[in-house]
Amino acid sequence: MTNPPSPFENLKHLAEQGDAIQRAKDVGAALQAIPDLQKWLREIRHEAVREMRDDGLSHAQVAAELGISRARAQQIAEGRTTGKRADGESDNHPK
Repeated sequence: MTNPPSPFENLKHLAEQGDAIQRAKDVGAALQAIPDLQKWLREIRHEAVREMRDDGLSHAQVAAELGISRARAQQIAEGRTTGKRADGESDNHPK
C-alpha cells in the first residue's frame, strides 16, 4: 500500500521519511498509539450521535444518515462498543 486510507493522508510523511531508523521508530510509535486513536475517534462519534439525538433524530434516522443499522446507532448513542459500554462495563456484567 503506497498511500494511507483517505482519513489518514496527513500521515503519509511517515512512509516518505528518508532515515529508515527514524521511520521505523515513528511508525512504531504511531502503531502503539492506535488504541488511543480508536478510543478518541469513538468518543467523537459518540458525542456526534448524542448531538444528533439531542437534535431530535431517532435512532432509525441516525442510522439512515450514517449508513448503519438502527441497533448500531443506539449502541453508539449509549457509548457501547461490541456489547460493552465505552466506560468498560459490559451490558450484563459490571466491573
